Amino acid sequence: MDKFLKVVNEIQDSFSTVGASPDIIKLPQIVVVGSQSTGKSSVLESIVRKDFLPRGCGIVTRRPLIIQITQDLSLSQPMGSLLHDPDTWYYDFEEISREIIKNTDKVCGSNKGISHEPITIKVVSPDLPTLTLVDLPGVTKNPVGDQPDDIEKQTVDLVMKYAENPHSIILAVSPGNVDIANSEAIKIARQVDPTGERTIAVITKVDLMEKTEENMNVLQGKTLPIKLGIVGVINRNQKQIDEDLSIEDSLEKESDYFRTNFSYVADQMGTVHLTNRLCNILMNHVKNCLPELVMRVAEQRRVQEEVLQQLGPPVEDKMGMLADYIRIFCQTFDDEISGRSCPRDETGGMALREVFEKLVCEELEKIKLPDNIEKDIEIEIRKTSGPKPALFTPNIVFSNLASKTLRSFQVPVKHAIKVTSETVTDIITTTGRDVFGSYPNLKREVHQIATNLLHTKLKKAEGFINDYMTLEVTYINTNHKLFTLNRPKVEADNNKNEKDNMPFEQKNVKMIKSLLELYLGIIRYQLTDVIPKCVMCFLVSEFNAALHKDLIKQLFNPERVDTLIMEDPAIEEKRKRASQMLAALQKAEVMTSVLE
Repeated sequence: MDKFLKVVNEIQDSFSTVGASPDIIKLPQIVVVGSQSTGKSSVLESIVRKDFLPRGCGIVTRRPLIIQITQDLSLSQPMGSLLHDPDTWYYDFEEISREIIKNTDKVCGSNKGISHEPITIKVVSPDLPTLTLVDLPGVTKNPVGDQPDDIEKQTVDLVMKYAENPHSIILAVSPGNVDIANSEAIKIARQVDPTGERTIAVITKVDLMEKTEENMNVLQGKTLPIKLGIVGVINRNQKQIDEDLSIEDSLEKESDYFRTNFSYVADQMGTVHLTNRLCNILMNHVKNCLPELVMRVAEQRRVQEEVLQQLGPPVEDKMGMLADYIRIFCQTFDDEISGRSCPRDETGGMALREVFEKLVCEELEKIKLPDNIEKDIEIEIRKTSGPKPALFTPNIVFSNLASKTLRSFQVPVKHAIKVTSETVTDIITTTGRDVFGSYPNLKREVHQIATNLLHTKLKKAEGFINDYMTLEVTYINTNHKLFTLNRPKVEADNNKNEKDNMPFEQKNVKMIKSLLELYLGIIRYQLTDVIPKCVMCFLVSEFNAALHKDLIKQLFNPERVDTLIMEDPAIEEKRKRASQMLAALQKAEVMTSVLE
């Protein structure tokens, strides 16, 4: 059965060695929980039969300690090592204690803060059974000295992280000289294991317990719903430690005490019984968990393979990749506009069409003849008639008023061009984000070059529209085909609506107003055709034609390629972690296959 525990230890090591966490596969393990100063460390030292854990005031255990005990009958004496320095073996276990303190301070600092990064301690002994335990920091209610203000939350969160694993056995340590109902360890165990199926309780300082019927019932397991049993132990007190009472002698005294005072449960009490009980529980638990463990390892291996596939391999030919990325960006931009091979429901081309159909048309439709247009017509007629009343309305009246009204088209026309430019900029941004997601420097440079080029094309588009509007304002073409075709109908409708007694001058005003509306409608219709053509010519077609050339010219430089093809550190770290995790999972898969 030892082979099951050894495989779990090797899996744990394979993750720890690469700096990865085995949390994703939820290893079966025994986690030791309890509040500060309940005797957790003394229990563990009694199991190992060596003084190897740091002692002191406040939080001493500030990182999870994974204690792996392996039996080796070929040894003459026990020895230990730490996973972060696997080649160094210690026969003096106090050196292990010093190394734990040194490594803890290195990771956590010396201000009593805690860390989730574990320390793995390997103990090989001819006398001890194979067993693995995870010692967790004791839950601390109130910060003392340099402890952080949220120390209780920090310790509870760390303990819960391990205890919530449904494949963890919870070793809940409570002192015998306080009411077990108020035990922090039992409270935590009940939160994550309310039925007590995976909890075993250890009561320390049994020699300080009052020998009441209630306490007797607690030791016999009649009070708490703890399915894996309750074991009482007696650790060395501080005076005995100061007097150098050995752990072996302490175990003898513990055994004598239970035989003398608790004879009816003596065979179920004490550190030796606890050690054997934990071994049996863990070995059976690991064996039962093996099928699910194999499935979880295989599932997580597939997940990490998918992550690496999505991230792609590290870059080797950076110049080649730069050329490919520039080509892909230009092609993707073109596809966005045309709608070819675009995975999104809404393409950039659709956004442009919406600008053409809604914004341009709606803005132009808002332009109407001014409310006082009839007054303006009367004034214009008088200005051009001189001192005599006009028998006929001069053409200059119509031309002047049409030109004046057409000038009001310039603001919405320029606004429409500006909005379409912003839409194209959005397409550039979206395309860059999709194509260069892993390379922020390249994305930033391409965006800058593309938007500068777009700005140049925008100036050409604005120049063209300005020239076009100047042409329309300068020459009012009353011979326009649409104008000549529709003028008779407008004049007829106007004459039909006139009153018989309407003065001649007023009739002229009404007629000119109607003809102005006709002419402005024609120009409005032409602009709804000219603006999209202007945008597509300058902001899309000419821009797209020059984009690849500009990008190659400004970016394809061996001296810049290392900076441009510099992967986002977060992506690089994600690939590294996924590779490490995959390596650990592949090792775990090989290890578990031996046991199936």
